[in-house]
Amino acid sequence: METKLVLLPHLQSWNGTVLELNLLTIPRGGSPLEPLTTGSSSFAAANFVFDVHLELGLDILPTPPGTTTATIASGAVSSAIPIFNEFESLFQIDPIPKKAVIDPSNRVRKYAPLSYRNLPSYAPGRTNVVVTDDTYGCALKRPRKYKPVPPTSPLISWGKIIAFILRNPDTARAAGLIRSLKIPVAHPDDLKAGGFVYATLAPNSDGAALLQGPGGLKVYAARIPPTGSPRDLFTPVLFPVVSPLPAANYDEKFAEVEDYSDGWAKSVHCSQPQQLDHTNEEQDGSRPVAEAGVQLGWDDEQVTIWMDRQLALDTEAADSPIGVSGYRIDAKISTETNWHSLMYASGPINITGISLPPFNGELKVETHPVQLDADTKGDYWLPMYFVTWTGTSLAGSDPDRRRIAGDPDPGPGPGINANPVDISLLYGKSYQFRVRFVDHTFGGPTIKSKPYNPGPNPVAQLDFRRWIRPLKPILVNKLPSTPDPASTPASLEFRRPLLGSPAVICTGKYPDAIAGLIADVPTAKAETRPVGLADLDVDRLQIVVQVKALENDPVGSDGGFVPLYTAKRPFPAGATDSLTIELAWSDDHDVAHIHDTGSGPLVVPTARLVRLVVSSLCKEDVQNLYFGADDVRLGPSRMIQLVKRAADERKIFKDESASQRFSAFYVQPDLPVAQNFSAQFGTASSTQRPSDIATRFATALNIRNDGLTFRAQPGRRVVFACSSALHYVLGPDRASITFSSQSDLALHWITAIRLIIDRDWSWDGIPENGISIQRDQNKTESFGLPRIVNDDALPNADRTETEILFIDVIDPKPASGALPQLLHPVYTISVDFYGAPKRDDPLSLAIDLPLTTPPTQVPKIVSAGIAMSPYEAAADYSSTSDRQRALWIELESPVLDSRDSFFARVLSYAPDPLLTERGAVPSSSYNPPAEPPLPLDPEPVRRIVQQQADDSAGLYAMQRLIPSDSPYHWALPIPPGMSAESPQMFGFFTYELRVGHSTVWSTAQGRFGPPIRAIEVNAPFADAIFNSTSVRSIRPNTYMWIILYAQVAQIDGAAHRNIMLSRHRATYSEKWWRANEGHTAFAAGEINLADVMGRLAALGLDHHASLSVIAVELLPQNSDRIDPLGADLGSMRILRTSRLTPVPPSC
Repeated sequence: METKLVLLPHLQSWNGTVLELNLLTIPRGGSPLEPLTTGSSSFAAANFVFDVHLELGLDILPTPPGTTTATIASGAVSSAIPIFNEFESLFQIDPIPKKAVIDPSNRVRKYAPLSYRNLPSYAPGRTNVVVTDDTYGCALKRPRKYKPVPPTSPLISWGKIIAFILRNPDTARAAGLIRSLKIPVAHPDDLKAGGFVYATLAPNSDGAALLQGPGGLKVYAARIPPTGSPRDLFTPVLFPVVSPLPAANYDEKFAEVEDYSDGWAKSVHCSQPQQLDHTNEEQDGSRPVAEAGVQLGWDDEQVTIWMDRQLALDTEAADSPIGVSGYRIDAKISTETNWHSLMYASGPINITGISLPPFNGELKVETHPVQLDADTKGDYWLPMYFVTWTGTSLAGSDPDRRRIAGDPDPGPGPGINANPVDISLLYGKSYQFRVRFVDHTFGGPTIKSKPYNPGPNPVAQLDFRRWIRPLKPILVNKLPSTPDPASTPASLEFRRPLLGSPAVICTGKYPDAIAGLIADVPTAKAETRPVGLADLDVDRLQIVVQVKALENDPVGSDGGFVPLYTAKRPFPAGATDSLTIELAWSDDHDVAHIHDTGSGPLVVPTARLVRLVVSSLCKEDVQNLYFGADDVRLGPSRMIQLVKRAADERKIFKDESASQRFSAFYVQPDLPVAQNFSAQFGTASSTQRPSDIATRFATALNIRNDGLTFRAQPGRRVVFACSSALHYVLGPDRASITFSSQSDLALHWITAIRLIIDRDWSWDGIPENGISIQRDQNKTESFGLPRIVNDDALPNADRTETEILFIDVIDPKPASGALPQLLHPVYTISVDFYGAPKRDDPLSLAIDLPLTTPPTQVPKIVSAGIAMSPYEAAADYSSTSDRQRALWIELESPVLDSRDSFFARVLSYAPDPLLTERGAVPSSSYNPPAEPPLPLDPEPVRRIVQQQADDSAGLYAMQRLIPSDSPYHWALPIPPGMSAESPQMFGFFTYELRVGHSTVWSTAQGRFGPPIRAIEVNAPFADAIFNSTSVRSIRPNTYMWIILYAQVAQIDGAAHRNIMLSRHRATYSEKWWRANEGHTAFAAGEINLADVMGRLAALGLDHHASLSVIAVELLPQNSDRIDPLGADLGSMRILRTSRLTPVPPSC
């Protein structure tokens, strides 16, 4: 038979003689307005008579029919039919409701939070439906699987209507669903051993026919714990009254009844969210953005077990319904005695046509598991905490809070509404909480009840603290999104940040915070912001003054800004009073000197991007009795960027010595490496020079180089700039410069201007091309200071200054036909600032540069002789005076430059063989010795500084000839270290003559011109061999020619080319051949140096140009050709050629 009626007894109390219970009568299988059985009255009109069975003892479950203890009539409730009729008229009743299908694999699960696991009574492992890992957190954070909501059916079953009616105890009683029964017990001591109680229909009751068929009436029993003295009773679990008994183990359920027979939670725990993510129980540095209140939970494992058990109630073995339908929460301040219920509600019960007394009592909160993302195939999850209290009633929504949320007319509604609670939730207070169970008839312990068998943690305690950081302060000024230097504010005005509900209520700072919040609703809507009041916990502002650092500078954090100092300024006492902060702008060279004065205006540097990081700061709370942690006092920052142009930018450059600021360098070229082919140009210097031009120049500048790339020394910020006269590439940060070729650096004056910007790295007072440097009337070079720093400058960095290194090139070579001149370049450095500050006059740097171009004139001797002083004799001719003698030289032409003179030096010496004893002097002493190098400073890098005097560099490497009254005749001075009486004067001297700069400043390497020399070239003739013996002719049958080349660079610097200067036929010595028979025969060629210099000058090439020679051996022809390698090229056969061989340079 289909079940039509279910009877579930819920114990309420035992007063020593009478057992009170509420009998929940649930009609099933259709409308409560239809007959229970054929010919019977309906549930709504039934006059029930109940046989109450009291089965003593707890050894075995009761089975029907049992012994009737009492028969109690419970007549029809007059309001039941009107109530059901009203609901029937309100809804479309589903005549054949579908039975819910539950997947047997689904479970009800719950995460046990730390507050529960930290209870002393907690021991893991009781059940697998409660988890402690991250399963729940991951399930909440996994990607959402949004599914379309199925259409809602307009049909509703009677079961749902009855469940709705049962949510209010007065309505449920008026509908006849709850009936109170009092069972007198003749022998009270009988209950000391406990027992079971249940009710069934008496034979004379309406609907008694349900007793005839199996299943028509479903009866459950309540287990009575061993009871002696009067006490409250509660039924957490009910047991089926059937025969035969189910084959099930009820030990766990019996234990549950024993534990919860008083209706109190045993393990109450609570928490207050301290992080942004409420499911995260570990400190992560975040804080909640809104007050979530107190999170409460209780008996997590037991509640989850009960919920999970309900999924299996369709099996006979599990037919033990849970008797708990909800919970009531009590709270009190820890130092107080009285508890306060958070569950009271009151109001009329409005059912059309029915007059019921107004409701005034406690309602309940319920816990319901849900399937996440409406996944019908997934497990059900209970929430982490069962309820959250924010200071209002838990019995229903608070109309004031709804008004604050923007509901224009939230009530109170026409029905039952939650009553205001008589306890306030305030920061800095300590609270205790307990939980009372509610059965399906709204029975359970009252606010005045006490636990009969209290659990290990029946009361939870929480120190309620403020974990909400204050919001950003409100800036009254209207500032542009991009700072405008033209309209920089002189002051900033701030108001306290707002604090919303319920946090502002929890501060207790306002006598009627709710009224203030409601009054703010229109303004908040107009300003499109949340509703709130001034946060009176904020009593000051914290301002961190920062400046923008250079990109790539690690001292810049949080967007590349560097903090200068932190200031604090107090708010006025009034809630709406504003705080005005004056800004004192300061033209500082180094922001490290700026600090907070402690009060008054903020000192802020000009000519920099300034950021004020302004935060709300709450009152002091050293012991954290009000705030949860000290970091909660400081709110998020409001970033305010400001720029103001400086008023005074004088002394932009640091004062330094002239030699530090301005230098000029003349770099000698690299020396080529001599090769095997015999060639000699005059006498080669033996002084070794560094082989790398770039390295020499970088060393002179005290910077690093990697090839042609120059960089600053570590720890120094250097900004490179360069004249367009050089070919170079600057790094994007101007921290490096790369020259295109070494030849660009050699044989030129390279001027280096080094200026120290006396401003720290944060200074940004000039535009992109704000620094201009001009030499004389040449093109102006402009550049700026990039807002980035290279890694080279960061180790042990000096951030108080920036060095500018400007490199320029000056060609010292005179124009064709002109004489070399001293150079007097003047550089003008000007700085263009943002705005119109006071500034220094343009900086002028001048320098005098010596000659670097040697004379090109080559002296040529026409004749020589002995000059003697006048012959002087005594008057009587008895004696004569010594006559002074000197060797005079007549030269072909006078010096071409009046600042030049003729110079000589001794190359070698040998005694007169006619005056020596035979064999006293080795014959080898008369062979020409190797010519000594000219004793000149090699000047790999010659440095000139400002105001440097003539140092006569190289002037004394040779002796100046003694001039006469004729520009053509010059006397040769006595060699150094000798006098006219020196015996060495009877020997032979070999001299070298040159033209040199004598009365003008010159570098050592540019002092002297070339000597009377020629380029001598020797090349071997091809030899004829027969039977390993030379069969050459005495007179060679081939011809040897010598070709001289000069090397020049392409204009793009990509490669070098050779230009032919001359070609000559080499000669041979038959006498040498005959004397050296059997040796290789050589041809000798000589190229006049003066001709070479003239040819170089004619081509506009430097006299220092590198030279190379090549020897060409030609086969004999019937007729000689005048120019076989020029105009007649191709008319004579070439036997062979040598490789191209460089000519070593002369000093």
